Amino acid sequence: TDRRGTPITVFDGASHALSEINRMKKDKNTEMDLRVAISSRTDEPSWAYQLMKWLVADDGMPLSKCFHEENLIEISYQDKTRHFESLNRKTGIPFEEMAFFDNEFWNVQSVSQLGVKCYHTPNGMTKDDWNACLEEFGIM
Repeated sequence: TDRRGTPITVFDGASHALSEINRMKKDKNTEMDLRVAISSRTDEPSWAYQLMKWLVADDGMPLSKCFHEENLIEISYQDKTRHFESLNRKTGIPFEEMAFFDNEFWNVQSVSQLGVKCYHTPNGMTKDDWNACLEEFGIM
């Protein structure tokens, strides 16, 4: 729980998506090169990193293990466009091949200016949001 006693959980859709990506990575028949990153704007980065150790995806994998590849964790007070610019430099993935889910519309607006496919999720990421992304990228 946070300071106010509110339970801290992973949105159902995000948990489902991470589990699906973990499964796809393990599947030898899957030819997709999916990489998972996190962009979080907070004034408490150390707390966010700790939460990533405690929270788990549907498949039981801690979030910290879902995002360990290539240090694709961007947690700071910087604007999320800066996070995506950093992820682009680290991975070489074109912005147009990236997806971004966020509950704050102004983050979606600013990141979309880079060419990233953005999904506004005002009530948190859902399985439908994830499926829409898969369809848009031609994966489903």
